[in-house]
Amino acid sequence: MSRARKPTGPTPRRWRPVLAAGATLAVVAGLLYGLGRLGDEARRRVGPRERYEVRFADVECDAPPGLDRPTFLAEVRYAGKFPETFNLFAADAADRLSAAFAAHPWVKAVEGIDVEPPARVRVRLRFRVPVLAVKTGDGVRLVDDAAVLLPVSAAPPGVPELRTVLPAPAVAAGQPWADETVRRAVELVAAYHSRTLERTPTGWRLTAPDGKVLVIGP
Repeated sequence: MSRARKPTGPTPRRWRPVLAAGATLAVVAGLLYGLGRLGDEARRRVGPRERYEVRFADVECDAPPGLDRPTFLAEVRYAGKFPETFNLFAADAADRLSAAFAAHPWVKAVEGIDVEPPARVRVRLRFRVPVLAVKTGDGVRLVDDAAVLLPVSAAPPGVPELRTVLPAPAVAAGQPWADETVRRAVELVAAYHSRTLERTPTGWRLTAPDGKVLVIGP
């Protein structure tokens, strides 16, 4: 008499945890999908409302030296080709706002954008700092520690001066000034903290804040 064979595959009882886990995952996925759709729908409905429209002139931020906030914002809007108003719920609002400020030559970095309901926006900025004043045939121009040309403005007190007169820069403000003398002068200022610098036929003449003179090679 032959014995009945025991089933070799999983018993129904063994399948129960697997089926339960699969059902749970399906429910979670459905909830996430539904929440995503609800969020998209909410943005579509709420976004167009006027209470979420922000005037660019009302954006809060610090201004670089020599500029007040309204003038700075007007320049940012012009340089970034930004509209007069924008909607906080637009999908690309933060990216466009960041790009507009980053396009201004005084701005070194956009460090963040803070939004407070219903329509308050503050942009946190890091500005370029002048480290060298360069004499040119058209006046004095400023550069930062990366030899980036800054907008035309008066040199702040204490900024080292390159007294070797150079041709006017051929680049726009916000771009690196591709001149070897300017680049080397920026390096020397960082290394020696000179008050004035002058390029000579044999090297450089540096004058310290206390009046001491240092002559070095190229």
